[in-house]
Amino acid sequence: MDGYLIFLYGVALLVSFLALWGSSSLSVRYSIETAGKFRLTTLFVGFVLIAISTGFPELSVVITSLFKGVQGISAGDILGSNVCDVSLVLGLPILIYGKILIKPEENKDAGPMFFVAILAMLLVFLLGTLVRTTGLFLILIYFIALWGLWRNRTKEESLEEEREHKKVVLDGDIFLKTKFGILLKLLISLILVLVSSEFVVRFAIKLTSLLHLSLETVGATILAVGTSLPEVTLGLQAVKKKEYSLALGNSLGSVLEQGTLLLGILAFASDKPINIHPLRGLAPFMFISFAILGFGIFKRKCLKRLEGGIMILVFAAFMFYYLFWVR
Repeated sequence: MDGYLIFLYGVALLVSFLALWGSSSLSVRYSIETAGKFRLTTLFVGFVLIAISTGFPELSVVITSLFKGVQGISAGDILGSNVCDVSLVLGLPILIYGKILIKPEENKDAGPMFFVAILAMLLVFLLGTLVRTTGLFLILIYFIALWGLWRNRTKEESLEEEREHKKVVLDGDIFLKTKFGILLKLLISLILVLVSSEFVVRFAIKLTSLLHLSLETVGATILAVGTSLPEVTLGLQAVKKKEYSLALGNSLGSVLEQGTLLLGILAFASDKPINIHPLRGLAPFMFISFAILGFGIFKRKCLKRLEGGIMILVFAAFMFYYLFWVR
């Protein structure tokens, strides 16, 4: 009987993930079109919008878990996604398409994002328990980091952003005729993200009980991979088109947003402290992935198939450890 229920809930979870993936892809598309339609000044704002929109699945899981009182599953999802957003989101495209080239001038943005993300994760793991004060501090870190990136732009980059922005505006006009239309589509896609995440969390909790896994384990593995699908899709498309800076920004932006803003919202809105101790086992996998990425950014100025292969091995080891060793 348990085997039948596991299969049934497994299929239901897969269907929910597909719905979440599809609605998340739509929300990313309509977010970009909204930036163009409302002339949101720069490509930097577009980058922030993309980072936030690809994080909609994790955010929706945060909201759902808060209402259901299962914050551990969301904490696992966020921290597990941070492992996936480096090892899988960068490793898979590199392994398939061969490399990611990193221009020296991109280190000016990638470097601070990289170190802020590492420091935030070190703080989280060292504290072990997150309370509202910690959550507020993490949220502040995110917005301070964005302000720093904004201030770090040069005049030449601003002009380039304006040129790129005009292209976004023109492209946006192809899809939609009115501002109301794009906002309505964006709103509908976000509602679909929230509804599908409700079913994802519901079926994940059912499987947790049947498979005798902890909420943190399910969040860090099954949910983390599922909610990282938008980043994986964007990373594959970016590297295929040799838009290497977009792939790198997608990965680092997601890690920074999830490790500070989303984890901060979860801790700040929670009515009880969030225990991170059950998730400390994923720290080595996360920091090994960061080390490989840092070596590529600052030493080699590129990431090749060797690094991509190691990242995928780290991801596979992480999944095996949590699903079959820790349980």
